[in-house]
Parts: sequence; structure tokens; C-alpha cells
Amino acid sequence: MKPCLLFSIRNNGETVKGTTIGGFGEVRFELSGSRLNFKKLNLDNISKEKFIEGLNNLKIFQDINFEKDKNNNVSFIRFPFDSKDASAIIKGWLDLINSNDICEEIIQSDLERKESKKIEVNMSRNAILYGPPGTGKTYHTIEAAVRATEPEFVWQTREELKAEYDHLVTEKRIRFVTFHQSYGYEEFVEGLSAEVAEDKSVIYKIKKGVFKSICEDASVSELDTNQKINSNGRVWKLSIEGAHQNATKKYCLEHNMGAIGWGDTGDLNLEERNEYFSELGSNDQNSLNNFTNEMTIGDLVLCIDSKRTVEAIGVVSGEYIYDEAGLPTRDDYCHHLPINWLVTGVSIDFMALNDNKQFSLQTCYPLFRMNVADVLNYLQTKDIVLLDKENSRGTKQNYVLIIDEINRGNISKIFGELITLIEPSKREGQTESLQLTLPYSGKPFSVPDNLYIIGTMNTADRSLTMMDTALRRRFEFKEMMPEPKLLAGSIVEHNDKDNDTYTKIDLFALLTKLNERIEVLFDREHTLGHAFFMPVKELVDADEQEAAFEELVHVFQNKIIPLLQEYFFDDWEKIRLVLADNQKPDALQLITKTEYKDLTELFGKQNNVDLYGEGIVQYRLRSLENEDDKRVWQDPQVYLGMYQTLITETEQLEQGSM
Repeated sequence: MKPCLLFSIRNNGETVKGTTIGGFGEVRFELSGSRLNFKKLNLDNISKEKFIEGLNNLKIFQDINFEKDKNNNVSFIRFPFDSKDASAIIKGWLDLINSNDICEEIIQSDLERKESKKIEVNMSRNAILYGPPGTGKTYHTIEAAVRATEPEFVWQTREELKAEYDHLVTEKRIRFVTFHQSYGYEEFVEGLSAEVAEDKSVIYKIKKGVFKSICEDASVSELDTNQKINSNGRVWKLSIEGAHQNATKKYCLEHNMGAIGWGDTGDLNLEERNEYFSELGSNDQNSLNNFTNEMTIGDLVLCIDSKRTVEAIGVVSGEYIYDEAGLPTRDDYCHHLPINWLVTGVSIDFMALNDNKQFSLQTCYPLFRMNVADVLNYLQTKDIVLLDKENSRGTKQNYVLIIDEINRGNISKIFGELITLIEPSKREGQTESLQLTLPYSGKPFSVPDNLYIIGTMNTADRSLTMMDTALRRRFEFKEMMPEPKLLAGSIVEHNDKDNDTYTKIDLFALLTKLNERIEVLFDREHTLGHAFFMPVKELVDADEQEAAFEELVHVFQNKIIPLLQEYFFDDWEKIRLVLADNQKPDALQLITKTEYKDLTELFGKQNNVDLYGEGIVQYRLRSLENEDDKRVWQDPQVYLGMYQTLITETEQLEQGSM
């Protein structure tokens, strides 16, 4: 793809090349379909003549393209051009039309960043990000998912990255699932789902899980281009006045619609059913309900010409309509449904795809034995193209499945026999590709090579060494440990005017010291992540020091101390060591310590509570309800003392002997 100059538009009525556009709001550069904002420029004051002169100088004005938004308004003007030195061309053009100083280094740095992103995209099909809580696994998962799905996408801010992520989630190219102890194969791959039929009987249908669903979509991604076909929709059999050739069927195929009879039922958009409808047989009633209420936009429709063959394939493109006038060929065919017939005039045997079953006589019903992906792949083997070649992508798009808390699930139970298929060498299209038969549907299944699986794992929940061996062999693991350096330079300043004190709390030093103690008392997999303190850092960066200190207090009250309680199983002495309460004056300790040497007051003389005469120690976490305790939480010296010693060695010894 050629590089392009790209100009965003404001709606104030300029005209270029016969098209009315707005003022030129900012200039961008586009490389391989991804946009880079080098510098926002106010170009409103530039004359149209000067603008065109600059473009003519580059000899690209003849290739102008207008990019319109969803409201059909011009939102960008794009000028493609050939150049080995794109940054020099842009700089030269800007120098010609504008006095603003555009540094070539700015442009070049963005191009270099673009290239570095491309290199980083070379990632494994199966990856797991693991580490302690708060190390940014979710944060980096979003980045990894976008890189895998759209390798050419470039962003400058977190907001741009998150917007692209949300867009890809909306398109269902990124999907999310969380493993847990009760999660199983039936939810992940496929299983049986019980439904109540019209006659109140219970029927069992095969229901796709998230893994099977995304595999099917990824395998046919180059075919589903214009959003007409819902890859998760259903496939329907439709008979229009029988399987034979007839005028009604011909009329429907020519006018992109489907129609069925029983017009005397009246409009089935209405809830009430008349006597005529009630007297119909169950097959006819089911056909009417399916056609008028169940078929939805994006579903595939197979119009048959015999008990085993299909002569037309279409996609539902609109809502059900009741037309009491019927059709020119049949006045009782009043139930109409817009259907875009993509292929007509064929006769394709669908017996193999329908488990060697013939189509039944019922006029309209769902084909549970096949899904959209099955039909698209089957038609591809018959050299049948449903969509226009001009609109076809021609290449597969990447898909990503994010598995959160992957270590909390029973991998053997969830993946079952499919654990082998996720290996890169065993995927569809590879020389050693494998295909298995699914137990419920009996359909062949393989994993496409354009599906990325990204898992996250909290090592505080379960060690990496306890992971399923089969899973460990098939995934690449990326460790994500706390990065205190991200907090470097972030100083929370607290000015206590009442006591005339001024305290600076270094977040980098605080987190570093806490983790050093945890690693000695427990292990490195239970350290504290930097993400706990990032909200504090953001407030510091915004120069909101008072709010930053309040957030720091909140983090300790509601996140860090509860997590330490979980880590150390309420071993309060170790928690005190982590918080350095043993190195602070009593008035600055978050966990107070009271020792009972004489228990006779509580239990009498013969109590046998303290057999060894060591005394009983009682620990208490300062309450948020008690005003005196609240003042301790609000004292900045409490947090300073976690990484700086506030008492002498003699005082520490005296505390230890208490």
C-alpha cells in the first residue's frame, strides 16, 4: 500500500476538486493502512490556493481520494504517493505551505516506532502472560491482542489502543473468556443445550462454545467481508412452493425475497393467532413461526430443488413483512422476508453436510446439523463464491481468544482431545495439520493458523510448576514481574499545616522495599505489582497531591493489606514485618501488638492456655471507624516509615522484647 498524506476535515465548506469539504483540521501520515499523528496543525488559515500549490508540487493531486464517514460526509482527504523518503516529502510540503516548524525528527521517530512495532508483532500463536497480582497482565493483554489481530495498527496514546481494542471486540475478532473450576468442555468447545419446543416438549440442541465459534469464524474470515452474513447465525432450509421449478420461486429469487403461504393467518407480527392458524398442523405452524419470528438478519438460507440438493443460497437482509396482497404468482403467499440471494441457478448436493440425511417436507426449519462456517467451507470446495470478488478480502484476518485466569481451570477437562490441535505445527494449513471429530456434533474440526490464544495467569493463585504439563509444552510463557522503575520520580507530597510538617513519600522506594521483604518471607511470585500504585502516580503527575495521598491510603486499606492477609494466612507478625511496623513507634503502627503475660485475670489460675509461659500475643489492625486509628492511617509518616527507619536500634530492641 502506498504511503499517504491524510488531512482531517472540519465542516466549514471548502471545495476541492468539485467536492465540498470542511477546513483542514490536522495533518497525518498513513503507512500501510495505519495512521500516525505527527503533529496537530491548525490549517484553517491556509488558503485553498496555497494548499493545492503544495499538492501540485508533490505531483500527487491527481490521485486525490475522499474518505467519508457513516453519515456520508467527507472526513479525510487522502493523497497516495510513491516515496522512499516519506518524511522528507512531508516536511518539504509543510515548509512550502506553512511557517510552522515541523521537525523531521518527529516524523522519523514515528516511522521508526512503526517499524519496531512490526518486529514485536512476531509473536507465538499460543502465549501466556504470568506474574503476581498488579503487574499489568490485563494491561499488556490488550496490547498483545491488538498487535496480533491488526499487526499494522499503530497508536500513540493508550486511548487510541483501547479504542481499537474495543472496535475489534465489537467485530468479534477478539473474544474473552475466564476459566474457573467448574468450566468445562461443553462451555468451551461444544455441548448439548436443552430447549423447550412449541409443543412444550424438551429438545436437545448442539451448542457451540466460544473456542469452536471463534475457530469457525477465523477459518472463513476471508469470505465474510461485507457483514451480510452473520458467522454465528443459523442455517435454514426453505422450500418456496415446493422443490420443483415454479413461477413463485422464480419471482422470489429475482426479487431478493422469500415467501410462504397460509396467508389467511394474518399478520404474524401480532401476538394473537386466529382460528385458521390454530387449526394448522404442527409442521405448518412451526414453519410459519420459523419464517416470521426465528429467522434473523445475517442467517443463511438454502432454497432446495430436491430432497437432497440446493439451488440457491441467500442471506436474510431484512425483517418479516406481511403483505395481504400476496405475490403476482400466488395471492396466498403473504408472508415475505427480504433475502439477498447470493447464488442461484445451481444444484448442490448437501447430503454429506447434513449427516447423509435428506431434507424433510417441512417448508422452513433450521438445519441443526450444519453451521455457517460449514456451509461456506463446503461451498468453497464446490468452487462456489457467495460474495462478490471485488468485496472479498482475499486473505484471512487474524483472530484472538483471550483466556483470563487460565491456570484456574482444569485444562484436560476444558480442552479435551483438542489440546493437540492448538500446536502451531498441527493447525489447519500446516504440513503436519491434524483434524479430529467432535464427540457431540460428529463434525471434523481443526484449529486455523490465524487464531492467536493469549492466556493470563496469576502466580499468587497457582505456581507455574503446578501447571498442566500438556499446556506448558504448547504455550510460550512471558513473565511479568513488578516494575518499580515505572514509579521512579513519583513523589507523594503531604503538607500537614496543623502540625507544621511536610513529608515526601517515594513510591519507587516504597514498592521496592515492600517486595524485598515479601520475597524473603514468602517468594517472588507473591510480590506486589506496580499497577496498585499507578492511580497514585497518575494523580501525582497531574499535580493533585492531596488526592494522590488519599489514593495511597485507599490502596493500603483496600488492596495491599487484604492481599497480605491472604498471602500470609493472617500471620500478623509477618505482615507487620512487611509493613515495617516493628521499625516504627507505636503511634505509627498499622497493626498493633499486645502481649498478655499473665492470663489468670482472663482464665483463672488453672487455665492451661499458656503451657510454656511464653505469653499470648494479640494483633489488631487499626480500625477505620475509630477516630484515633483513622488519624494513624492519615499520617504520612506511616508510609515513609515503610522504607525509612524512624526509630533507633535501641528502640527496635525494646519493641522486640515487649
